[in-house]
Amino acid sequence: MTRTDAHRPSAINPAEYEFVAQELIPIGRYSGDILSDCAFLQAERARISRHMARTGGTYSRHEHGGNCMVCGSVNAIYTALFYHAKSNSYIRMGSDCAEKCEMGDAASFAYFRTQADNAYAAYAGKRKAQAILAENNLTAAWDLFVNAGLANTGLTYKYEEHTICDMVRKLVNYGNLSEKQFAFMGRLFTQIESRKATTAKRDAETAAAKEIPSFEGRVEIEGVVLSHKYDSDSAFPGYRMLVQHADGWKVWGTAPDGVVKGQTIRFSASVIVSQDDKKFGYFKRPTKLVVVKDIEVEAEVAVA
Repeated sequence: MTRTDAHRPSAINPAEYEFVAQELIPIGRYSGDILSDCAFLQAERARISRHMARTGGTYSRHEHGGNCMVCGSVNAIYTALFYHAKSNSYIRMGSDCAEKCEMGDAASFAYFRTQADNAYAAYAGKRKAQAILAENNLTAAWDLFVNAGLANTGLTYKYEEHTICDMVRKLVNYGNLSEKQFAFMGRLFTQIESRKATTAKRDAETAAAKEIPSFEGRVEIEGVVLSHKYDSDSAFPGYRMLVQHADGWKVWGTAPDGVVKGQTIRFSASVIVSQDDKKFGYFKRPTKLVVVKDIEVEAEVAVA
C-alpha cells in the first residue's frame, strides 16, 4: 500500500520536527522492559512525559509497520522521538534514519547507544551472578545486594553485609568468584545470623555489669583484653586496649608492649570514670604488666 501520510520518508521536512528525547525499543533476547531501572533511560522517559504533558500530543497513528515510524524498519532499537507541531503528534525514528535526515545529533545518538550497551552488559552480568549464587546456595547474597541499592529499606548494614555486597558486585562485574570467596561469604552469613544472639548476650552483660569503684590514685586492674588496636586519630597515636574486669565494667587506654587480645592481664594505672557511663572508664600510664592467663593458641593441623 502506498503511503500518503506526512511522515513518509519522501515527505519529511526536518524543519517541522522538534527533537524531544531518545528511546530504546528492545527486541530479540533483550525484549521487554529489562532496563527500566537505568537512570539514563528514566531521564529520557521523564523528558518525554513532560513534553507530552505540555503539548497534549500523542504518538502518531499513521500506518508505518515497524519501530521506525518513518521508514517502517522493525529492527530499529535505538530511536529518537520528534514532535510534529502541525499534527500535534510524536513520531519515533531510528537513529540511522534521523542521521540521514540530518535530524538530531550523531554524537548524542552514539553516547545513548553506548549507555544502552553498558546497561545490557550489566543486566547480563546480574543474571549470571544470580545463577551462580543460586548454584552455591547463596541466593540470600543477591537479595542483600539488591536491597543495598534501595532507599529507606530500614536495614542496618555492618561489616558483614557491606563485604557480601562488595563480593556480589565483583561477581557481577567479573563473572565469577573463587571457592574460598564463596566459603567466606557463607561464613559471613553465619556471623550475621549469630549477631542477634551475640548482641543480646552483650546487652545482658552490660546490664549486669557493676559500676567502676571510686578509685583514688593508681590502682591495680585485672581483666580480659577485649580489643587491641592502633589508634591513629588520637593526639598521641599508638596502640590502645579495652579491658573488662570480672565485675563487668570496662576501661580503655594505652596498651603496654606485649599485650594481645584475649589475654587476662593485671596492671597498675590511674582511672577516670566516664561522666556518661559509670560502667566505663579511661586509664593512663599503665605499669607493672603481668599476663595472668595467656590466650589459647590452637595448633595448626596440616590438611592433606
